[in-house]
This record gives sequence, structure tokens and C-alpha cells, in this order.
Amino acid sequence: MREEYASLSLVMSTRLDTCMEALRFLARSSELQANRLLTAELRIRDFLTPVGTNRAAQRAALEELDNAVSREAELRPREASFWQEISDFIARRLATLNFD
Repeated sequence: MREEYASLSLVMSTRLDTCMEALRFLARSSELQANRLLTAELRIRDFLTPVGTNRAAQRAALEELDNAVSREAELRPREASFWQEISDFIARRLATLNFD
């Protein structure tokens, strides 16, 4: 059981790193903010795909992503509006998990 958890944790961390790298790229992009946000939402949905419909896993993944986004916003204040939009998107997704 402990090995399964360690393996799942490693996969989750790798997926989070991949998602955050894509979001960092978008944050620095010269594309219009609306286009960057649409692409970011797609990357976040990709990030969530492996957890499927498991609401607890979705919630945990979104909370972990939101923590990473908050740290990124602190490190890169020039991109604050982008990171705030991402955080708002995550909050909306978390809200739907609470009401469904």
C-alpha cells in the first residue's frame, strides 16, 4: 500500500510539474490574454484527466495546482493577472465539486 501511494505521488508530482511548465510558458507568451487563458484551461483539464471522475482526487489535484499557482504568482508579480485568472478558474472548478 505504501509503495502504491509513493508511486501515485510521483506520478502526480510529474503531472503537476508538466502542467506548471506549460502554464509558465503561457504566462510569458506574447499571445493575447484571452488566448493564453483558453490554452491554460485546456492544460489544466489535461492535468485532471488521469484522476477521472473521482471527486476526492480531482479536489486534491486542484488544490495542489492552486498552491503551485499561488507560489508562482508570488515569484512573478509581473504576471500576476494571468496567475489570478488561473486561480479563479481553479476556484470555479473546486466550487462545482462542492455543489454536484
